[in-house]
Amino acid sequence: MGRDASPYSRTHGAAGPDESAKQVFLNESGGSDGPSDESSPHTPFFLGAVPSPSPHPDAGTIGKRVEAWLTATGVLGGSPRTFLAQGHVDLIVRAWGDAPCGPGLAAAAKWLMLTWILDDRFDDQWIGRPPAGARQTVRALTDVLEAPRPTHGSADGRACRKTESTGKTGGTGHTGPADPLVRVFAVLWDETAALTTPAWRARYAAHFRSYLYASLDYLEASTAGETVPTLPEYLFHRDRDGAVLCAAGWTELAHGLDISDEVYGHPQVVDVLMRFNHVVCWVNDLYSAQGESAAGNGKNLLRSLTVHEDLTPDSAAARVGALCEAELMTFEFLADGIARGPSWPEEVRAFSRALLRFAHALVHWTATARRYRTMEVRR
Repeated sequence: MGRDASPYSRTHGAAGPDESAKQVFLNESGGSDGPSDESSPHTPFFLGAVPSPSPHPDAGTIGKRVEAWLTATGVLGGSPRTFLAQGHVDLIVRAWGDAPCGPGLAAAAKWLMLTWILDDRFDDQWIGRPPAGARQTVRALTDVLEAPRPTHGSADGRACRKTESTGKTGGTGHTGPADPLVRVFAVLWDETAALTTPAWRARYAAHFRSYLYASLDYLEASTAGETVPTLPEYLFHRDRDGAVLCAAGWTELAHGLDISDEVYGHPQVVDVLMRFNHVVCWVNDLYSAQGESAAGNGKNLLRSLTVHEDLTPDSAAARVGALCEAELMTFEFLADGIARGPSWPEEVRAFSRALLRFAHALVHWTATARRYRTMEVRR
């Protein structure tokens, strides 16, 4: 990893972590919509030490296909241009820039997009409204995940490879619910069944249900007036409501991997995935705090620290920045140990390398994406 041989090495330069963090973490007003360089006030002090993955060689084609899919499905209820201005395609082409350009990568890209559309509902569009509509959508999505699956002519469902669907019909006979998000979700679940094993689907369905219900729990609590969780409440829910274990499943899809439940349950892999979860969620919180607060969403680590732990915004930013750096270093150290470990099967080593790449791409993307510069692109 250039730094590849030692991805967890870090240097701070002259300033210590607290001072650097104070300078960069919560100074969000006036940020640019495009990528920033190391001199940007939005660049965390450790970002320069994080490898920045190069984009996929077919990045342009991938972006066009994603836009065409969003348009054809009508899942956004109109043109996808505003949504795409958040920059999700850039994350896709960098996080999975070394994945083969096939049905697995296409499905992974769709899952990422659909989950972020759901995130926008939970974190913005459903905030301050009666939760009945959110409950109905969550129930409909879990019904899709729990419905009996067709065999597709084989035990693992992968014998029947489909062409990419527009999302207008479903192989399991879904009748097209009123909410286009549910309809498109059902079709994508059918497409995914053609690429995966029953074990993968069972694990992924459990992770996605956990994400849905943890997000719904917070939404219902905020409706009851509990807008900013305490630190213990935040820590209890955040490992589940970030869909990070779902992202691990997307990474398997993109790379054509099939990691067993036994590997997922290995203590070293469990530890790596938990660190991966923390890095993704905490870095996200670091950059989304201002926009989410403006939308009335207090589910953010910085908000928990300022409201319930009596930290100033600068001190909270410095604390979260230090946590992000420390957890990223630990995650890299542990994941690199698997990626280079001769005792692990090559598929597991490839999975660990892919998680490292995804985390590096997401750290850079979160620090620069327009999604976290303004709330306008999320409405």
